[in-house]
Amino acid sequence: MSQLACPLCGRFVSLNGFDPSNFESDIYAVNRTGLGRGRGFAVSEAFSVLGESAITTPIAERCRIILGLIEGRKILSGGEASVLMAEVDRRKDEAMRERRSSEDLFAKLVELEEQAMFWKKEASRSRMEREEHVAQLAGLEDEGRKWRIEAARLRAEVDRLKSEVNGRDEEEEMLAMEEMQEILDRINASANSDFEYLSDAVDFLLEAG
Repeated sequence: MSQLACPLCGRFVSLNGFDPSNFESDIYAVNRTGLGRGRGFAVSEAFSVLGESAITTPIAERCRIILGLIEGRKILSGGEASVLMAEVDRRKDEAMRERRSSEDLFAKLVELEEQAMFWKKEASRSRMEREEHVAQLAGLEDEGRKWRIEAARLRAEVDRLKSEVNGRDEEEEMLAMEEMQEILDRINASANSDFEYLSDAVDFLLEAG
């Protein structure tokens, strides 16, 4: 085998002179001018055609086919590559939208957790206040029972003194009045009041109880 048929251009080239590493990387075209009858042509100008899609596109398509043949895998054509890139971009956009949506949902979840924590603290504070009020109410009820018991005892004491006053002489009546005054003074001191009559003070205690 002394010659190679180039899979790109179809020309036959000698294997002795075949060295692609020394080829020019750019794609050139040339203008030729005639040298006269029977004298052939000469190159007058060489220029790059990399920007000419009509030239570079068929070359790129052919290179893809040759590369796929050599590497044993399918090389996408320009159109297929464009479709694939468009699909990749679409998937990337979807992934970005899903990511933003996930971030929004996470932010809302954090906000809901903060609200739940706030209302949990509020519920705990309300429960503690209610327990304090219940304890205070129980204390007031105990205090009221004590006053009712004391008022009943004083009422019985007053009734007893009244009955004794009715059956005693003037001296005993004076002693009873002094004792009733002492009771009235005790009630006024305890209730921080200034009742003039013992009956009024006892009625006050009964109403307060």
